[in-house]
Amino acid sequence: MTNALKINVNELLSGECLTASEYKEKAEENMMNLMNEKEESKRKIILSVILCALTILSSVTMFVLSGALEIELWLRILLLLIGTIVVIGGIGVVIALDVTTGTYECQKCNTRFVPTTSAYISGLHTFTKRKLKCLNCGEISYCKKRLMH
Repeated sequence: MTNALKINVNELLSGECLTASEYKEKAEENMMNLMNEKEESKRKIILSVILCALTILSSVTMFVLSGALEIELWLRILLLLIGTIVVIGGIGVVIALDVTTGTYECQKCNTRFVPTTSAYISGLHTFTKRKLKCLNCGEISYCKKRLMH
């Protein structure tokens, strides 16, 4: 792509033509942006894992307590309702974090893209791949998760 446009990668990432004096400065800036993006993705993954563990722990505790304690029916129902809300909310936040963490790479054309939330939710998946329709070539394949855009 850069050859066809007669620009270098640095100019593509910067979105402007660079003079020789600006080139090094923009290269360092682009490198720092990429490193910051990777660190942010790692933080989102860690946050997702912690949030998932807390969701499971708190909801299971509420479900167990609602069945184990001798309490009034309305209180039992309230505990079950709160536990269900915690599970649904926790799953929603984890999905929102994971969709915005990195990109998916198409196996057919190697294009990287961010899927829609509905495509993400409905796509069959393993730990590192998700069955998605590529936004570039339209093919459906198990796209690999990549941390950096």
